[in-house]
Amino acid sequence: MKVNNSVMNKLAGILSFMVVLLGMTSCMEDEGDMEPISVAYVSIFHASPDAPDLDVVLDDQPIFNEPLEYTDFANYRQFYTGERELAFNAYNASNVLADTTFDFQENKVYSVFVINDLADLSTLIVEDKADTPESGKALVRFVQLSPDAPALDFSVGEDSLLFTNQEFKQATDFTEVDADTYALALKTAGEDDTLVSVPDAELISGRIYTVIARGFTNTPAGNTNGLSIQIIQNQ
Repeated sequence: MKVNNSVMNKLAGILSFMVVLLGMTSCMEDEGDMEPISVAYVSIFHASPDAPDLDVVLDDQPIFNEPLEYTDFANYRQFYTGERELAFNAYNASNVLADTTFDFQENKVYSVFVINDLADLSTLIVEDKADTPESGKALVRFVQLSPDAPALDFSVGEDSLLFTNQEFKQATDFTEVDADTYALALKTAGEDDTLVSVPDAELISGRIYTVIARGFTNTPAGNTNGLSIQIIQNQ
């Protein structure tokens, strides 16, 4: 799917004014002079159902004042481009639970997902590419982040499969749908029984959404983070 420059330019113009959802406040990620700088735009989502609250550390500098909790979504913020090291520590602790080095490209938009169970904590980084939705349409993608789920089918509306056979760590392209209120459902790939659903999900014209499958299909003892659907508005 080709990137629509008008959408990406619009995101670039507004993202610096966005605040992190769920009451997070952010500190300045980088210091620099007043000359134009090359930046990418990066969001972060905590999808590990048994990991603790996290500190997010970029090139050895924490980037949030508050912990990133399970299911928290930190909306797009500016990163300097080039190879940057992202680390995820237990909150208020120095032990690194997962880290990665990634080459962020100028004016590109990325989503970073912290995934898997704690024993195998890792990251999934996806470049966000989207065309402008036509009038009366919304864009939707699906990201399968349940570490123990089988391949999943995702439906938008009764018996209307939008994405099929999505394995753990797979992310679809954004796909256009009619703006409407839908019953969203996850099913084991190729089967009819619904595993989990959202009965009244409103997809608004002109908006861009990421729908995430998260949590355990078989929750460990003492864990209540079962399989569920979370809807994130990217724009």
